[in-house]
Amino acid sequence: MSLARRHHRYRRGVSLVETMVAAVVLLIAIVGTSAFRYNCALDARKAKAQMAAARIALVLCESWRGSYGNDAFDPLLLAADDFAIVGADDGPAAPDEFTTLGTYAVTLNDEDQSNVRYVVTLAWMDVESGLRALSATVGWIQRDSGDIAYTSGNPDKSLKLTTYAQTL
Repeated sequence: MSLARRHHRYRRGVSLVETMVAAVVLLIAIVGTSAFRYNCALDARKAKAQMAAARIALVLCESWRGSYGNDAFDPLLLAADDFAIVGADDGPAAPDEFTTLGTYAVTLNDEDQSNVRYVVTLAWMDVESGLRALSATVGWIQRDSGDIAYTSGNPDKSLKLTTYAQTL
């Protein structure tokens, strides 16, 4: 008796299910990569804004310190082509027990920082005879907000820098 051999024929190629699984895996990889790149770009933009705010605070505090913490210091004289500064009506609050020198709006003429609005409040406090604490509090709106003006209730971020100067 002879046994009939059954020949199974396997078709070459991929099935519809395999194709769909491959498409879903590829789609997940593409969406994940896009989200990662978007978040990296957003974090880089936030970091640039924070570094710019720190530079603004440092420039103002060190310039004020260079004038020995004089309470007649005028930061408007620091304006340059890439650094515009004007008086402002509203800004971040000065630290407790400090006397406010003034509030100023700072604009950086930099393509990367075009949508960031910085407002600085300068304040001082006599620590002891001959020693004065100088403070710069920078607040900014880093989201694209059109023509929304800075108010003390709507900053995205703020930064405080305090330095000390010998007074004359």
